[in-house]
Amino acid sequence: MIRNVFIFLGTFVVGALVALVVRAARYNPHAGHEAHAGGGGEYLPMVSNPIAPAAASPRADPVSAVAPAPAAKHEASDSHAGHGSLSAAIAQDKDKPVNTVCAICGMEVDPNLPTLEYKGRKIGFGCKMCPAKFKADPDRYGPYYLRNEIIKK
Repeated sequence: MIRNVFIFLGTFVVGALVALVVRAARYNPHAGHEAHAGGGGEYLPMVSNPIAPAAASPRADPVSAVAPAPAAKHEASDSHAGHGSLSAAIAQDKDKPVNTVCAICGMEVDPNLPTLEYKGRKIGFGCKMCPAKFKADPDRYGPYYLRNEIIKK
């Protein structure tokens, strides 16, 4: 009986080691990832700020170039043409909490939980317990939420 247990354990360990060696030999972390053309490629659109005005790019890379807003037909008579998207983006951001991480529990903000206001800004929470803690001492937790930091205990 004991001999069978040792045979089973030995076979299991050898099989696990063989699988580990084969997997490590076949592992290629850069497969399917080509170098970014033009020093950024598709990275620039991921980090672009919709509220900030588009800056002139020194690169002539068509992927990283930001397309200008379409001009209105009566652009010469209206000096504020094309500014409507800015106010729409700001209005959309006012509905979102200023933080992405709950300062109390450290979890990501749950959009299904209610938000509270602190100094005129919306604060989001990671779990159901955090709003009660925040209400008990908002001056302690509020600055951490505004900076999007987790409280170090």
